[in-house]
Amino acid sequence: MRNLIKAAGRLFGSSLPEDELARGLKAHDRKDYKAALEAWLAAARTGHADAQYRLGRLYDLGQGVVRNAVDAVGWYRQAADQGHGEAQARLAEIYYYGCGQPKGVVPTDEALSVLFPKGLKIEQDYKEALRWARAAAEGGVVGAQAMLGYMHAAGFGIPPDYVEAERWYRVAAEQGNAAAQLGLGTLLAGSYGGASDPAEAHRWFRKAAEQNNVMAWYYIGTQYAAGLGVEQDYTEAANWFRKAAEAGAAAAQRALGLLHARGLGVAADPHAAETWLRKAAVQGDVEAMVQLGHLNSRGGGMQPNLLDAATWYRAAGELGHREAQKIIAQMYFAGSGVPRDEMEAARWLERAAGQGDPQAQLRIGALYAEGRGVSRDYDRALDWFRRAAEQGNTDAVYNIGMLHSLGLGVPRDPAGAIQWLERAASQGSVLAQFRLGAALAAGDGVPQDYAAAVLWSQKAAEQGHAGAMVNLGRFRMQGLGGERDIAEAIRWLTAAAEQKEPAAMTALGELYGHWSDHKDFVQARAWLERAAALGDGRAKTLLERIPVPPPSNASDLNGGRSRAAGEG
Repeated sequence: MRNLIKAAGRLFGSSLPEDELARGLKAHDRKDYKAALEAWLAAARTGHADAQYRLGRLYDLGQGVVRNAVDAVGWYRQAADQGHGEAQARLAEIYYYGCGQPKGVVPTDEALSVLFPKGLKIEQDYKEALRWARAAAEGGVVGAQAMLGYMHAAGFGIPPDYVEAERWYRVAAEQGNAAAQLGLGTLLAGSYGGASDPAEAHRWFRKAAEQNNVMAWYYIGTQYAAGLGVEQDYTEAANWFRKAAEAGAAAAQRALGLLHARGLGVAADPHAAETWLRKAAVQGDVEAMVQLGHLNSRGGGMQPNLLDAATWYRAAGELGHREAQKIIAQMYFAGSGVPRDEMEAARWLERAAGQGDPQAQLRIGALYAEGRGVSRDYDRALDWFRRAAEQGNTDAVYNIGMLHSLGLGVPRDPAGAIQWLERAASQGSVLAQFRLGAALAAGDGVPQDYAAAVLWSQKAAEQGHAGAMVNLGRFRMQGLGGERDIAEAIRWLTAAAEQKEPAAMTALGELYGHWSDHKDFVQARAWLERAAALGDGRAKTLLERIPVPPPSNASDLNGGRSRAAGEG
């Protein structure tokens, strides 16, 4: 029957779809895309799947037609619906990554809107991408099998499934697909879905590297640098990094720059480090930008350049690098490499905070509470502190407690403040432990409880907080919350006094002049005089009540005079 149709076609002068396909292939080889378009269009209209696929390619690449993803997808879909594997695979790619407007095309142009009523752009659609990738992969298209492995590993639009990812990667890798070999190696090296196997990962990276896969060269370098699956060898790492770096891989350029900066496997050379880091940075490698900032700010063997450091930190910050945003903020606070500008510093901190950085959230909250670089706003301060606290930042929890205690941004709530302080204190905040001890001793917001006050004060004192040492010394001195223990009181108060804490000196003066069973007014006055000299008002008042002892050498002087007289 097929031969009969061919014969009829020749008899009546019409071309068969296969003939039109072949004619289009020859024209395409000659780069006569218009002729190819006409031939394939004739075949495609009869339902010829391969011709439909090739028409899709012309629109996809803009060969002989205005590049148009929508028309490309239209032809690909017709071929894909007939089971054309390559069309299905390409549809998967387009839907996975999306396809933007061609450069130079103005979407509001009236003529274009008439010619392309469906537009010139394909939005990402992970569900469609997965559907077509699976169809092509199950049909044996190796590239689609590799892509399906990647989709399951990356988890965009679907939950990650590392078992499925490894299955499809392995199917494609064993057929020699370099991208799948790289992906399989990455799964095995990173212990995704199971125990890591860096040696097996290295074997697959090698296979991909033999096919000149640039990222495989980079990953082999990382294995040698870290000693994963191979003996650690920085020289070998540098060789692989250099190979990938010279091929343009930004990550390898960054890695090679860091080896030069640290003198690992290559000569320490800050200028070579700067060169390679810059190559990576101009490709948009954010980590390279940050490392350039570090290199220029510290010098590392070359003249520090804070202006360049600020430029690179700012560039990384603009691309969303949180650490860079915090660093450039600090540079604006200090006027280091940039003009001193607290408003600009606050702006950068708020950007980092908005990305969820708890330290930045803590600091911007403090700025709003203090009115530095921003208008004072306790409500916003409280909001940022809460966000940081939700991430476990203990200082933020403490600050919330203090806002409740002082009634800033919220009604004054001593009982609520105690709850926040207890939470921070339990997480190890020294300040919270000190404040909680003081509040329990004073009965502020809670029933007075000296035993608990001693407990929290001791925790803070043991971490070196001078105020807590003073409170604990006073508790021991007066027997509050436990037995009196003068020796223990002296130990804590002396430790605080050694930190130049006037309140500790005053307390020691009180101890020797009043609380001790063996009063020592000389010691008492000595400590009170030291505290008074540091401006402690209570010490000045107490000095007036401490008797002035007679000169300690008065009897010696009399005896001396008697002896002198006798000798006379």
